[in-house]
Amino acid sequence: MIHSINEFAVTEVENQVAGCASLYIYDTGLAEIRSLGVDPESRIAGQGRQLVEHLLKKAKSLALSRVIVLTRVPEFFASQGFSFCSKDSLPEKVIKDCELCLRKDNCDEVAMEYILKPSNSAVIPCKHVA
Repeated sequence: MIHSINEFAVTEVENQVAGCASLYIYDTGLAEIRSLGVDPESRIAGQGRQLVEHLLKKAKSLALSRVIVLTRVPEFFASQGFSFCSKDSLPEKVIKDCELCLRKDNCDEVAMEYILKPSNSAVIPCKHVA
């Protein structure tokens, strides 16, 4: 847990953690927003949006060009400016997590990306799906 502490951001309501999210950075420079969750009992709207905005700013400050998510609520991330892409264009994610996942043959998550800035580097862009 201590090793990953700098990856996490939290929201607090009445001195209690009410939401959290993580920005995981792969060795290739690709970043992923992971573990986003908000306590539905907190009754403070917008915490998820604030966490995503904070992590996107952090990614930009680290000069990253692309942030991805795998999600079951794509409409939330679409409202944050993410667009759909193919999991096939995310080999870092597939190797790290998907290959070990019990649901890999029946995955119900959707891949999405957020482009922070145009890049002329060797980053392979997501293949968009219709």
